This record gives sequence, structure tokens and C-alpha cells, in this order.
Amino acid sequence: MKPHKLGRHYHKIPQHIFEVASKYPRIIGDYFLRNYRINLELVKVDVLEERASDPDCIYKSIYGKVGFAIDRPLLTEALECYYGGTGLPSEEAPPVSTSEQRMRNRLGIDVTQIFARALLSGSTLGNLTPHENDFDPAVWEYVAEFTYLSHLSGTQSSIFLYLDNQLVDELTARLSGPASSTLAGNPAKHIQHLPVRLECVVAALQMPLSQVLALQVNDILMVRLLEHTEVRINQHKLFRGTLFEEDGSLFVTSLESVKTP
Repeated sequence: MKPHKLGRHYHKIPQHIFEVASKYPRIIGDYFLRNYRINLELVKVDVLEERASDPDCIYKSIYGKVGFAIDRPLLTEALECYYGGTGLPSEEAPPVSTSEQRMRNRLGIDVTQIFARALLSGSTLGNLTPHENDFDPAVWEYVAEFTYLSHLSGTQSSIFLYLDNQLVDELTARLSGPASSTLAGNPAKHIQHLPVRLECVVAALQMPLSQVLALQVNDILMVRLLEHTEVRINQHKLFRGTLFEEDGSLFVTSLESVKTP
């Protein structure tokens, strides 16, 4: 770890990124599948303190600067699928075209906001604007690399997200949280701060056991999202709500209390 990070909560950033990627392994893959018909499988996640290459795009947000880079094969694959092409990218690709630049900027904003929502527990980075001020260079503290396998081309490509020092400070402040002053007082109030796990049932499917035993890897099951989903704690029904989708993430709204005997 770099000397200026000692004594601070910077070590929590890589751990938090790994936890978010493990919790939402399909969050970026679903975006590519929905918008570009590319089925991506997350292979691995690495968090680097530095990378030799600069980001392709740099954006400024209310929390700091963020950089984005994408390997050329995945970029051209998305471009081909978006415009309805059938050819796959070749190894000897021509110089980056204007269409590729526009696609890269679109992917940069969308992917950055999707993962930022997961990193910031539902919040976004606000409005992202291109940062092109040479007198205000970004100082990158961490680079998160997400390696994906494309089931369309069979190739592996990486997406890189760069986090600057201001954005990392915001994340560490959120992860460290307020310091607990004392445990004195009413124990009943302390219990209210204990973490509990909410389970949300978004889909259900009933099928014979013989069909379940016959399932193979890469088989596809056709399921429908439930019109009303149940939110449970330890199998106990707590709320009933409605699902909606935004920026590649599912949310539960219109919560209604479930009355149980």
C-alpha cells in the first residue's frame, strides 16, 4: 500500500469492490445482454493501485473523477451488435473510428453509473460530464479490472474503472461510518441496530423433479417475474411490493405490510 494510505481506511476499498462484484456478478453482464445481445460471463476481478495505460474516458462527478477503459475486442463487438452487424472483430482492427468513440463514451457513462450505484448502495455519481482540463489532472488511487468472457466471440476482454483520490475518500468515509460513542443505554435500542438479511423472492417456477434432475449447464429456464414480490426475514413474510428496473438494477417499491396471524 502507498505510504499516504497508511492509517486510513483505504484497504476497505478493494474489499468493498470484491464484495460488490461477488454480490452482483451479473449487473454489468445483464446490461450488455439487454442492450447489445452479448452474453458476458464475469471471469475475475482485480483491483490495482496503478495501471500503465490511461483511461479512454474521464468523467467528473459530484464526488470526484472516474475513468473508464474497455478492451478493443469487446468495444467493436458491442458496436457490431448495436448496429446489427454479424461479423466479429478481427485482431487487425483499423484505427478507432468516430462510431467507436461514441460507443465507448456511451458505455463509459452507462457502466460507470451502474457499478457506482452498487458501490454507493443505491446512489449514483450524479451527472457525469467529460473532464478535459489539463490543468486539473486526475490522481488515480485504484483501478478495478473486470474480466469477462463473451459467449458470442469466445474471447476474454476487460473493463477498467479508475477511481481518483477524491472519490476514494468519499467511499472510505462511507465505509468507515460514524464511530460508536458508547454501548450504554437501553439494550432494546442496541438490538435495533443489528444487521438483518432481507430476502426478496422475484421469481418462482414449479416443475417435475425429473426435469430438474435432467438440467444441464447452459440450459435456459423460462420464468416470469412475479407481479408482486415478497420481502422476508428468516422465511417470515414482512412486506409485499412491486418490482421495477432502472440502470440495469432491480428495485422494490410500493411496499405493503403483510399481516400474519
